[in-house]
Amino acid sequence: MNISRKLNILVPVIIIMLALITGCSRLLGNIPGNDNEGRTANPPQVKESPVPIDPYEQAKETRITLYFKHEIADFLVPEERTVLQEKKSTEQLIVEELLKGPQSFERVLVMPPGTEIIDVTRRSDTVFVNLTDDFLNPIDLTAIPGKEKTPEEDYAAVQAEMKRLAVYSIVNSLTYLDGVNQVKLMVNNTQLSYREMGTEILLEEGSVLNPDSPMVALHRNKNVNQTPAKTVRLVLNALTAEPDWDIIYRFLSGKTMDGSNLPPLDEFKAKVPPVVGGMIAFEGSPVIEEEYLVNKAFVTVQYTDKTSEPAKEVNEVLTVDYIDGIWKLRLPSIFSQYK
Repeated sequence: MNISRKLNILVPVIIIMLALITGCSRLLGNIPGNDNEGRTANPPQVKESPVPIDPYEQAKETRITLYFKHEIADFLVPEERTVLQEKKSTEQLIVEELLKGPQSFERVLVMPPGTEIIDVTRRSDTVFVNLTDDFLNPIDLTAIPGKEKTPEEDYAAVQAEMKRLAVYSIVNSLTYLDGVNQVKLMVNNTQLSYREMGTEILLEEGSVLNPDSPMVALHRNKNVNQTPAKTVRLVLNALTAEPDWDIIYRFLSGKTMDGSNLPPLDEFKAKVPPVVGGMIAFEGSPVIEEEYLVNKAFVTVQYTDKTSEPAKEVNEVLTVDYIDGIWKLRLPSIFSQYK
């Protein structure tokens, strides 16, 4: 067989073999899950179980501080409260919780009846509180202990003071938040004057504003909050006349100045005899100095002790304890003789 004939036979055979080899390599390369480097090209998709949706997933516990009027004294005292916060802003939550009233003892909500929130918004350091026109109503004095029998001639002055406390219960609660420096109160989306809001008492003497000026945004007013000195003055003032122990006892700590326990009210009243013209006397304010120390304060006072014979001048440093948000006075040394 000559060479040309052999070539005619071999060439087709070689072509057929090459075709078979190429086809096999393509088939092997197309096997699912394998690529040319032996790695997994398309890993199988594992179906994950769906994660259950918690309807309260966004809710969180938030600690807020609200200011209410003391039950029998005309100053504000704080109440700390933990609330569940979902989609509402902290600012709106504070006003809502405030309008619900206090949850602790010795506190009362002072607010025109029916007052509700339209909206509460914050811009930079200012919170805008938009209330219904119920806020313009008089405050119900019959719902406030000690104000039920307000004489007609004192009615306007007492209403004004209660409105001041109503305003600052909102302002001081909101300005307790970091970054909030002032609060703007509005009624029905309208900026009203001091006269229209019934808040002329907020105008300071010598102010360029007048009752018909639009009420400005208000800063925190610490002067309406209770302080250790205010508690001391309240108790000592009460001792300058025939004291009402049912009221005074509310502002006494559970400890006396020497560290002993305060006796029960009935026992205490029985031991302290009435003193004509009061037990003590002083001119001006009896408080000389006030010093804070965590949950305790020291108030230096000066007064005349009329229970001794002859009367004597007393300089004393009184201890005031911070108990459940309220400053309470340890029984002064003048009472040690009645133990």
